[in-house]
Amino acid sequence: MADTEALQITEQYLREMLQADDAADFELYTQRYESKYLSNFTRERFLSDIEGMHERNGMNQSYEFLGTLRNANLNGLDVHRSVWKGVYEKRDAVIEFGVYQKDGEWYVIQSAVY
Repeated sequence: MADTEALQITEQYLREMLQADDAADFELYTQRYESKYLSNFTRERFLSDIEGMHERNGMNQSYEFLGTLRNANLNGLDVHRSVWKGVYEKRDAVIEFGVYQKDGEWYVIQSAVY
């Protein structure tokens, strides 16, 4: 049950973050992270990262689920990891996404585009 719930949460959060990427919306992008994991992630860094992503990839057009990876223990958290294909204007990319549950709330801990 937890894996199904984790995957549903992951897709919802991924969709939000892809929208945030395309709109360069810092608040939307960071809303699902615990604040302690954002201490060195500034609006300026986000905007710089997004500018580079837009140059390399263009805008996101869609995504497809590829599969799940074994859960990982990261900072003592049980992280549910999944892999997605991001379809962008200029190229396809692999997106690795990790979420965990803490005190009944789900959070993002990893979002990487390769």
